[in-house]
Amino acid sequence: MRLSQYRRSAQQVQQHSIALLHQHLRPRDFSRRCSAWMVLSCLVLAAACRLSLAAVAALRAACPNRETLRQAVLATLPGYHELQRRLGGLLRASLPRGLRRRRVRRRYPLAIDVHGVPYYKRRRTPPPHVRKGRRRPGTAYSHQYATASLLRKGCYFVVALTPYAPGEDLASLVRRLLRQAAANGFVPRYVLMDRSFWSADVFRYLQRARYPFLLPVLARGKKATSPGGPTGTQAFVHGCKTGWYRYRVANRRRQTACLTIVVQRRNHGGRRGRRGRYAWAYGLWRMSLSSVAWVHQSYRRRFRIESSYRLMEAARARTSSREEGLRLWYVVLAALLLNGWLEVRRAASLAGAGGPQWWNHLLLLLTYRLLLEEAAPSNPPRKPKHPRRQ
Repeated sequence: MRLSQYRRSAQQVQQHSIALLHQHLRPRDFSRRCSAWMVLSCLVLAAACRLSLAAVAALRAACPNRETLRQAVLATLPGYHELQRRLGGLLRASLPRGLRRRRVRRRYPLAIDVHGVPYYKRRRTPPPHVRKGRRRPGTAYSHQYATASLLRKGCYFVVALTPYAPGEDLASLVRRLLRQAAANGFVPRYVLMDRSFWSADVFRYLQRARYPFLLPVLARGKKATSPGGPTGTQAFVHGCKTGWYRYRVANRRRQTACLTIVVQRRNHGGRRGRRGRYAWAYGLWRMSLSSVAWVHQSYRRRFRIESSYRLMEAARARTSSREEGLRLWYVVLAALLLNGWLEVRRAASLAGAGGPQWWNHLLLLLTYRLLLEEAAPSNPPRKPKHPRRQ
């Protein structure tokens, strides 16, 4: 959050987050000088300013030293497993009031993805909860967390969050994530995923749970330059006509899942200096979309979760600790601040451009028009005709 531009809104979000954590966690005071409110305010300030607890202790006046703050956080706040159990309640409490109601609500699309936080081991053996994967700037290790974001009126509220442990399969991760969202009252209308979730086990679980889904096709098989042409899902990307196809995906245990493949071929048309044709291929199940172009437009809504990750990184505190619970706390705080920031920004926009001021201007315009219509004569006089020339 850019404090220089949104100072009042940022302070409002921070105060709301501190009150929410204090109300739901009810931590005890660590000491007379280091109260529970002081610990929570230091955590939220470190998250909002992208600092560490040590930096907050050095910069903030009348604040305990960094070692006292560290011991207070570990002693008063819930641990790793207790925090996982309370995650759903914390995320639900940070949502707008309209989404927290207990009555039956309409279903919204859910976008799920995995976010990685780089871990720098500093020539030491990484802890067991760190995953090794795609190379990142300076390291190949990262803590990974899966999130489910609710797409509603241009916003993307985080409704479920869970860590992605090493050795865990994607089907178990998706199951735990969607069950946490359903426990908060958000059963998805359909699920949007990226191509990293292309797995027969994931498709089988979503089909058993009756959750429609949409994701891009992961190109597998022989390429178009191989002898005999492309095979597998590579055939949908190279040389396949625009249309709807049926395809069966299998896992190593020969268990299959059938889904629909939608292919859309288009021309570059000189955009970005490119020529020729290219193809988009998507896999879906139980989504009644009228046209091929509408499939692409529906999937474009998933990219809002990438914006949420950028905001979460702008509100995540920094640490070099190997403690798994502390790192999870920082990610949870970033999600809470993200939900609060989206709600404050939406409320400010409604109050400014689309709220009471906009409604008052509309009423004034309608009243002015009615007055003009009443003042105008019902039968206006006709204009005199020009005499004809003889």
